[in-house]
Amino acid sequence: MKKLEDLQELISQSVDKLTFPVHPAELYEPISYILSIGGKRMRPALLLMACDLFGGNIDDALSPALAIEVFHNFTLMHDDIMDNAATRRGLPTVHVQFGTNAAILSGDVLIALAQESLSKMGSSFASRMIAEFANGFRMVCEGQALDKEYETRENISVAEYLAMIDLKTAKVLELAGVLGALSGTGEYLEEIRSLAHHLGLAFQIGDDLLDLTATHAELGKTIGGDILEGKRTFLFVTAMETYDQLTETDRALLDRIRNRAANPDDVGTARLLFDRIGVLSSAQRAKKDQTVLAKNALGAIPAGVARDRLDAFSDYLLERAG
Repeated sequence: MKKLEDLQELISQSVDKLTFPVHPAELYEPISYILSIGGKRMRPALLLMACDLFGGNIDDALSPALAIEVFHNFTLMHDDIMDNAATRRGLPTVHVQFGTNAAILSGDVLIALAQESLSKMGSSFASRMIAEFANGFRMVCEGQALDKEYETRENISVAEYLAMIDLKTAKVLELAGVLGALSGTGEYLEEIRSLAHHLGLAFQIGDDLLDLTATHAELGKTIGGDILEGKRTFLFVTAMETYDQLTETDRALLDRIRNRAANPDDVGTARLLFDRIGVLSSAQRAKKDQTVLAKNALGAIPAGVARDRLDAFSDYLLERAG
């Protein structure tokens, strides 16, 4: 039974072994670029872990694990275009480096590469895995569509926000866990699905918190970026639910954030406001609630090394999200 870091290394080696045609360069250079700039490989690592823990052959599971990693990079590439993001992992985003048209087309090819990798798996659940992948792909796109829709909506409920991040963020982690279980015996599939689902929600809520509460060194980027970009996060959506009870000054701050007119001085003010009206504590409770649900799903798996490894993976992932 391999350790997490060993599984991450296996994925990195598989990514490094990918080769692409030289021509057309504007199609394949962006793909090589985004796959070369790192990442924690947490989603494919979960896939390999689920396979390894429940009777599968890791060598056979490398193909779907690689598919998940490639698919994840597709979501990053297209999200960056839609968000007009300038950097990813400390480097220029693909559309900045190579142009928007090249990034769109290269992202499309990443999906083809993911499907090609998935087709090489050696599993008796192959048709089920293809169906799960297709459904997960569609759900992620639905989540991204909702995210863009919410950018122009006046009001979004916390329930709507959670439904959106369930599709956009949690679904990829959930898909990884499910494909991992199906790469093995399929045992405890629904427990793995539930575990990954709630971990994904807890991770995104924690990530929203970190954007405003971490230090620059911890976050690795500008603190309060979500405030400056006017993103609809758990913090902002929760704050907006108290809008009518706030002072005129507080409402003006939320209006600036909503209209993408916030300035750097607003970041500290927003943190103070979110702390004062209980938004930060609400986010912490929501993350804890999702963590409890994840642990409950984990508790349905028999005690032993398998459950201990998944428990350690869960803790590691959530520590990264504050």
